[in-house]
Amino acid sequence: MKDSLFKILFLIIIAFNIESYINIFLSKFYIVIPLSFLTYSYFAYKSSIGFSSTSSFLFGLFVDLISGTFIGLNALVYSISTYIINNYRYVFRLFSYLQISIFFGIISTVYIGITHLFINLANYSYLTLFISFGINTLLSLLISVIRVYRPTFYKSRKL
Repeated sequence: MKDSLFKILFLIIIAFNIESYINIFLSKFYIVIPLSFLTYSYFAYKSSIGFSSTSSFLFGLFVDLISGTFIGLNALVYSISTYIINNYRYVFRLFSYLQISIFFGIISTVYIGITHLFINLANYSYLTLFISFGINTLLSLLISVIRVYRPTFYKSRKL
């Protein structure tokens, strides 16, 4: 695997810390952006050999421990998303960036729906799911477009 597991774990921790700060502000606008889940999903999608069920379960348990949620909630969702990503690995090659962004928007919305169903059932809102779906899809599309069409800052200029 090109990326080490410690690097992925470190980036998930950073994404979780950023997520915990920005979601406090965005929750007023019915928006939830699960950056730690999207970071993990990106690495699971990008991996050439695919993540194993054991590693995805352990990543989820680690996120459960640092987030203070029910033990096994994130582990279950991470394992299911890894299963889906690994099963449709070769089908994703046929999809455009827009279709892949919609897929990641849907999977992040399912993550938000499942976690809110278990964590804060009293504040469960379909409006939050719909708005978060749109924002997460746009965020995924923006990241994929920037990755493909990034500007080149360091062109070698030969005289």
